[in-house]
Amino acid sequence: MRFRAVRAGGLALALALAPGCSDPADEGAVSATASASSRVAREPRPRFVRPPRPDPSERAPSAVASSPASAPLPTAASSAAEPAPPPPAKAETLRRGLWMWEFDVKGPSAERSAELAAKWGVYRVFIKGSNGDQGPRWWKNAGEANVEAFTKRGIEVWVFGYFYAPDVPDQDGKTWGSIADQVDSIAKVAKQKGVKGVVVDAEEEFKDRAKDAELLCRSLRLKLKDRSIAYTTYGWLGPNKRFPFKTFDRHCGDAFLPQVYYAFGWPGDVDGSLERLTKDVRAMGLLAPMWPVQSNEKDPSVERMKAFFDATGPDASIFYMHKDGTSQTQKLGSLRFR
Repeated sequence: MRFRAVRAGGLALALALAPGCSDPADEGAVSATASASSRVAREPRPRFVRPPRPDPSERAPSAVASSPASAPLPTAASSAAEPAPPPPAKAETLRRGLWMWEFDVKGPSAERSAELAAKWGVYRVFIKGSNGDQGPRWWKNAGEANVEAFTKRGIEVWVFGYFYAPDVPDQDGKTWGSIADQVDSIAKVAKQKGVKGVVVDAEEEFKDRAKDAELLCRSLRLKLKDRSIAYTTYGWLGPNKRFPFKTFDRHCGDAFLPQVYYAFGWPGDVDGSLERLTKDVRAMGLLAPMWPVQSNEKDPSVERMKAFFDATGPDASIFYMHKDGTSQTQKLGSLRFR
C-alpha cells in the first residue's frame, strides 16, 4: 500500500500505485534456520459466493394454512417419523476492520479516530507502526497512548509496517535496512500492551526474493512469539506471480489480507475482482484465512463498499481513515463493521 508523486508536463500528479499504501519517499539478522513459533489456529476461509436470490414464485404458506385451527394435530407416530426441524442458523459474527495511516496528518487524532471507530462499531484497527528501518515517526504513531485510545473502547489493535528485501532499492533508489533492522523496528510497537498482532505489508521489493521473505517471517515469529503474524500484498495475484505468495502464506499466514482495489478501475469491479482473487488463490494453493481489504481512496459509493463487505466474509476491512469531514470518512459511518 503506497503512493508516489511524479511530474508530467510540469504538474505534480499524485499517482496511487495499486495495490499500495506506503510511501517510501514520504515515510520515513536472525538466522534463516531459526524455528518458527506455532501458528495461530486457522479459521475457515470465507468463500466469495453470494447466496441465491429467493424465487418470487416460491411463496411462504399462508397464515391460514399453517394455523393451529387448520393443521392436523401431531400424533405420537407422526412425531417419531418426522424429526424436529433444525434450529435457525446463528448469524455470522462480524469482525471488520479499519486501517489507520497517520494520526493528525492523514486522519484525525488517535482519540478522535477511536471515538468514531467505536461509534461505527469497528471491530479491529490496523495502525501503521514502521516503514523499513525508519522508526521514530511510526513508533509515535502506534505508541502506547494511541493504541490505548482504541483498546479502552474494546477495539482490537494490530500494527502494520511496510517491509523491504535487504539491499533491494525501492522505486526512488533508497534502501531501508536489513531484515533484522526492520524486525527490531516493528517490534518496538508490536510488543506493547494491547497489540494483537503484526501485518507485514510486502510488495514489489520482495519479488523473486522468497528466501528473504522466509527470513522476515521467521524472524518476526522468533521476536514476537505471542503475537499473530499476517501479511498483506497484491489482491490481483495473476500479474504478480514473481511475488513469493506461497512463502508468505506458509510463514506469515495467520491471515492473508489481499488488497482488492476494485475502485482503481480493475476489470469487473467488485464482483469480477473477487472472482479473480478466489480463482488465483485456489490455483496457487494458498491456505491462510483471507481477510480482504478494499480501498476508499478513490471514494467509491457506499453501495459498492457494502457489496464488497457482503461478499467477503466477517474479517474484511477498509483502507483507510481519512481526515475528519472528508467524503471518505463520512461514508464509513454507513458501513456495518460488527
